Amino acid sequence: MRELLICALLFGEAENERKAKRIAESYRDCPYVNLLATKGTQLFAMFVLPERQRWWIEYVEKKPKETFGLEKARVTFVDDVQNPRQLKMRLPRKPLHIAPCGASCGSDRVYQTGKCLGCPATIFYRSGHNTRT
Repeated sequence: MRELLICALLFGEAENERKAKRIAESYRDCPYVNLLATKGTQLFAMFVLPERQRWWIEYVEKKPKETFGLEKARVTFVDDVQNPRQLKMRLPRKPLHIAPCGASCGSDRVYQTGKCLGCPATIFYRSGHNTRT
């Protein structure tokens, strides 16, 4: 059985244009990101993530500076996606040891408590369902 994936839109504000571009570059290979764009100091992203990871993107909205390095962030969850017809995460061919954003899931405190599933691009990803189909 497949894990239910949800779609979230992130609207963020960085302290300057250079910072917005730097943040976008650091998350461009995140398996949850399907669209990442900047306009001046604004950052726009579309995330496709397991429903059990909803807390993660909600935390980005609550703590934008600590998580993404943004000054402000607003997250909107989409009820119905028309295109693409099926939501998919972008995954590497082989699981990595370090997440594409540079995070080390295995040593992360939240991951160790069991709350975080880990990055699906890594060997640390915990899921009872197959998202790699």
